[in-house]
Amino acid sequence: MSKVSLNLLVLSVFLLFFSLNSGAQTLRGRVISVEKGKKVPLVGATVFFGKGSNGVATNEKGTFSLTRRSGDGEWLYASLIGYSTDSVKVSSVRSDIEFNLTEGVDLSEVVIESAQKGMVFNRLDIGKTELITKTGLVKMACCNLSESFENSATVTVGFTDAVSGTKQIQLLGLPGIYSQLLSENVPVYRGLLSSFGWGYVPGSWMESIQVSKGASSVVNGYESVSGQINAEIKKPNYTEPLFINLYADHLGRYEANITSATKVAKDLYTSLLIHGSTETNSIAGEGYHDRNDDTFLDMPHSKLFNVYNRWFYLSENGIQSRTGFRFLYDDRQAGQDEHSHPADNTGIHELYTTTIRNKGFTVENKTGLTTDDKGNSIGIITSFNHSGEDLNYGRKTFNGTQNSFYGNLLYSNTSNPTHRYTAGASFAYDNYRTLYEDRFNLTGTAGAFQTPRTNIDRTETIPGAFAEYTFNNKDRFTFIIGLREDWNSRFGWLFTPRANVRYSIIPELVLRASAGRGYRSPNAIADNIGLLATSRKFDVDAIDNLDLERAWNSGGSVSTYIPIWDKKTLTVSIDYFHTQFDKQVVVDVDRDLHSVFFYNLNGKSFADAFQADVSVSPFRGFDVFAAFRYNKSEVTYNDGQGNSYTLERPLTSRYRGLVNLAYATARRAWVFDFTAQFNGPSRLPNLNGFSGSEQRYSESFPVYFAQVTKNSKRFDIYIGSENLLDFRQKDPVRSWQEPFGKDFDASMVWGPIVGRKIYAGIRWRIGKLP
Repeated sequence: MSKVSLNLLVLSVFLLFFSLNSGAQTLRGRVISVEKGKKVPLVGATVFFGKGSNGVATNEKGTFSLTRRSGDGEWLYASLIGYSTDSVKVSSVRSDIEFNLTEGVDLSEVVIESAQKGMVFNRLDIGKTELITKTGLVKMACCNLSESFENSATVTVGFTDAVSGTKQIQLLGLPGIYSQLLSENVPVYRGLLSSFGWGYVPGSWMESIQVSKGASSVVNGYESVSGQINAEIKKPNYTEPLFINLYADHLGRYEANITSATKVAKDLYTSLLIHGSTETNSIAGEGYHDRNDDTFLDMPHSKLFNVYNRWFYLSENGIQSRTGFRFLYDDRQAGQDEHSHPADNTGIHELYTTTIRNKGFTVENKTGLTTDDKGNSIGIITSFNHSGEDLNYGRKTFNGTQNSFYGNLLYSNTSNPTHRYTAGASFAYDNYRTLYEDRFNLTGTAGAFQTPRTNIDRTETIPGAFAEYTFNNKDRFTFIIGLREDWNSRFGWLFTPRANVRYSIIPELVLRASAGRGYRSPNAIADNIGLLATSRKFDVDAIDNLDLERAWNSGGSVSTYIPIWDKKTLTVSIDYFHTQFDKQVVVDVDRDLHSVFFYNLNGKSFADAFQADVSVSPFRGFDVFAAFRYNKSEVTYNDGQGNSYTLERPLTSRYRGLVNLAYATARRAWVFDFTAQFNGPSRLPNLNGFSGSEQRYSESFPVYFAQVTKNSKRFDIYIGSENLLDFRQKDPVRSWQEPFGKDFDASMVWGPIVGRKIYAGIRWRIGKLP
């Protein structure tokens, strides 16, 4: 744990007892809708002041807590898509506020300035959480979760390799595999599909995304190391009857999203979410997309089909149950083809081709019931997932299946707003059956493959128990401590302590700190899927001996809200997080140009992430957000001869700057967005081992994005461009002239590959509108 984080924790506790008086006014209440005479809590409703940008979303019980600050005005509003907007004058009301929203009223008559923000940092959250709202999700095409972070300085998105088109993220200077991906707080796309899962959550399905840095709740398991990313999906009981989103770009990508919802019985709702996309990789008038003339398609031909059927049951006695069925099919063809690499004079040649076929099926259920009227409740979460993966990169093959079960039983007591408790038990089961083969033959001897067919199987059974306590002193000081104990059938007992603290010295100054433990079971090949696009030999014999990854994460933030002109607020936030690994799987591509070594860490491995961001709305409808992030991420390698070398983690950008400008006319009839990124250099893997290589770094480069949207009650149309100045990494495929030679490597990707993209799309709402 870092000294900075410990100091923040000590400072926060000290300030709590030093000064407990505040002029801040905390407002509490709930948002409900009356259905057939029964009050139904509304989850995800926005509660906000009519002036400024102070607001909060209701929790799973429909309740909220909001600190009022100077300049907020007297009127407090509550809104939710599909319902009327309610308001109350709060000059004298301080608690027990109840908003009653009526279903089916036109919201277009209400101008909600605070709801225009695409990114919100809620000052009442105990952790530094970045909320990407519905407004933020439509700022760009946002075709899927991995493409939703272009306006975020917290998350970096890049390609795993120059062949497959697979995107990955980085958070706090670490690969996305160390971030826990959740869908409505249920872990998803773990294991085999961990590298692909970020592209399997369509943007049109999501209501919002929460990005939480550092140690998080113990309720969702021990796997979060650098943070959590949670996607909230459209709910059956308040989603448009029929919504259609169509998208196309000039590179040959076409996409259709359809979401629908209906009430099928007295207490039963259902929704159907469908996604289909194809990538032809053909530019109008130019043929197939190989702009750098290396005979490799810049992006694959692809077909993706994704279906999600949701059911919501709400009984008169307060039982709520949500059930979902997901189906996924992904088919990609990449590499060389006859168009980009015609046959020679003899008509005989071997093409380097890549095929990716992923399948997934998930059944999930979340059921909650209140045991009394004093704030006691029980929740049950279950999820079963089957995933299949079939990957062929040139002469490398990796395929297999994964069957996983996740169950969580929770008891929660919230009767006392100052002291809240959650306790429960969980059970997880993972079964992997995979096969790896490398048919590269560099010796010329028949059948002398680099790696013969090798089975890599694993089964883990993980029962566990947890407890979490929350102390909340009128939203001035909040402290959460959580403990969990799990038994992993492969790695034994695992103890996970985590703590978060938030202290508001004054309403305009908030301190936060967190610290906690995280673990992760390695999937050496699935976690590093981009390395399949090389001729390197994998050290598969070492995989069975890899240990569980173990790390501490600690950090803190300072946020201040500075009043400026015309009752506007300038928000400034600074945060720092440190991740220290006790044990980690080292993926070594530096020791030997022609090999990949997997081994357990013997030395230090850490990541430091510093970020500062500023946001302001200088006048009505215009939002400015700027941020700068600096990473220092290092790991210790060994050369197999007893020597150690500490180097920067490869392909990890040192820094990133970002500016987002957004302007919306009255009632958001027209919306204009512009984003500028500046990405710092990344260390590139060595070409001649540790002692014989000079350190190589990528270029620093800018990327610009712009979009214009015309909104109306039923129909929106948008047009935009990504990578406006057409920056592209030169020669992303090393030794492309000999794809079956020993030096072939398409994994050293640090920048854009496809260049400028121009796109357009429509959003169409049909049926009875909110």
